Amino acid sequence: MALSGPRAAVFGLRQWDSFGGFMGVTLNEIAKAAGVSRGTVDRALNNRGRIQPKVAERIKRIAAEMGYSVNANARALAMAGKNISFGVILQLTETPFIQEVLNGVNAAAEELRQAGYRVQVSLVRGISTEEVISSMRAMYELPVQAIVLMGNNDPALRQEIAACRENGISVVTINSDVPDSDRKCFVGQDAYRCGQTAGCVMGDLLNGEGCISIFYGHDFTSHSERVRGFCDVISEKYKGIHILGQQSTGNDPGNIHSMISGCLREGRLPDGIYFCSEGVEELCQALRESGKASQIRTVVHDIAGCRTEDILDRTIDYVIDDDGFGQGYLALRLLHHWFYYQREPSEEFFYSDIKILNAYNLSSVTNLSLLTV
Repeated sequence: MALSGPRAAVFGLRQWDSFGGFMGVTLNEIAKAAGVSRGTVDRALNNRGRIQPKVAERIKRIAAEMGYSVNANARALAMAGKNISFGVILQLTETPFIQEVLNGVNAAAEELRQAGYRVQVSLVRGISTEEVISSMRAMYELPVQAIVLMGNNDPALRQEIAACRENGISVVTINSDVPDSDRKCFVGQDAYRCGQTAGCVMGDLLNGEGCISIFYGHDFTSHSERVRGFCDVISEKYKGIHILGQQSTGNDPGNIHSMISGCLREGRLPDGIYFCSEGVEELCQALRESGKASQIRTVVHDIAGCRTEDILDRTIDYVIDDDGFGQGYLALRLLHHWFYYQREPSEEFFYSDIKILNAYNLSSVTNLSLLTV
């Protein structure tokens, strides 16, 4: 059964449909669609009792169209008694975007719990490899069969993922990958292409001429790959643009404000700012206080951290956005599919759509409540 409603929009349906329905189709749902009783559906699908052949054929056709499988639904009931447990570990949980990822995790977790699974969620403020590893080891004791985690570039995390595999625990990374590790697959944005997209947008904004300052948050795979993609496009396609430098903000609001203010006071004023970090509100505040907001083109990431007014008045020119809710939801759904069908993910990367938003297409944002005023 294909998804419908708000979740049908996440990940553009491209990778959702291949998994069919998240939960098994019930006999009551088939009965309602067919206009018969649940007992009639049961007799038709299980070939027992007296039922007119034409009625049975119609019910079976409707059930097939809805994605019902006798074996699959029997398996779903059996799985409920096996105490299957999954763990989820997120970092930077104080940030607006990861809160959206968490919303997706919670939505999927609730559905899984109703089907008899157990889901343990561990939240880490900021970035801490030590806390992530501690959470992973605590989950071993539950025990869990698989872990979804938000990674970083620390070699110690790669070693812990290898230890997971040796102990029969599978790992799926989400939002920020752990390259060259033993994780099974990654769910999130193609960060390099996001950076390339931002680079093209900025290059066109500046008509191929000028200078740019780059600010990024942490040594996360997602941040470093965004910056790499951005710089590659600028160097290859926009020869008249010079990158003044790259600075890490550490995602610290106070630090961000002072860094941007300093950038606008010292040396050459940038024609554009590529902001690959949390703290967009502090960026906009510093731009306004300088009186130079109208002179500088800005490209940022993630609509969840943006205020409507900052986009509408063009303090922010463009937002490169991807689907945080979908990342959280799909990661757990992949695990469900994996254990439910005993079939590992067919792909290594499950990428979310990349959206380009500005003052004129905010109405395309699925959930406008993500934008704060």
